[in-house]
Amino acid sequence: MKIFSFKSIIIFIITILILYSAYWIFLSTQVRSEINSLAEESNIISYDSISISGFPYRMEAQIKNLNVNAKIQDSSFHTFSPVVKVDINPINLKKIVVRTKIIESHIDIDDIFLDISMEEVRSAITTRDNTLSEIIIAINKADIKFNNLELDTINKIYFKQETNEDLTGNINLSAEGSDLIASSSGGMKLELKGGYTLKNSNVNGDLQLEILDLSNNQKLFSAPIKIQDNVASFLFIPLIDLNELFYSF
Repeated sequence: MKIFSFKSIIIFIITILILYSAYWIFLSTQVRSEINSLAEESNIISYDSISISGFPYRMEAQIKNLNVNAKIQDSSFHTFSPVVKVDINPINLKKIVVRTKIIESHIDIDDIFLDISMEEVRSAITTRDNTLSEIIIAINKADIKFNNLELDTINKIYFKQETNEDLTGNINLSAEGSDLIASSSGGMKLELKGGYTLKNSNVNGDLQLEILDLSNNQKLFSAPIKIQDNVASFLFIPLIDLNELFYSF
């Protein structure tokens, strides 16, 4: 005895395809709306257009001529990318991939100018219960100018931040460059690793900065970086106030 007829199977498949198509269209509308809302609410983000493609297996939002402009007192920050692509798996919305071939940034802090050109930038963002749980950023190459003076090219930049449910987390940063400290190879690697805790909007943690010789992995320099109440210090010298950094964005 036949449990399902061939006709009923075909009808079932067609129904599933119609429902999935409707879901994909609805999701694409929501993605476009969320990007528009983010730009309008931030007042620092603008772009020319958004197009969405990828049906049926994935969803890709392509943002053309993305600009980010922020200004605080005597400091300003500007970033431009001709095309930014946002990849979303319609079945798993907890992970978003953002990628672009080039990003141009200009930072002006009290008449000190920093220009950064980054190539092949890729970021993966993972959420848990609508909060950020992991972010990974990979940059193939970055060229840097300081007050119009060309500095070294930095390669293979990798950044990973994980935040656990108990609001503890880990940071892992690495980058490769030419010889800024005398070594036999003409190349070195910078690593920054450590843990942190987040409580009442305050970040506290202990990180370790190391510079390695690429030829033999020998340690050339090592020093701790301490984060206390959102202020990162290097050898007791304050470096970055995270409150100001977060406020600028």
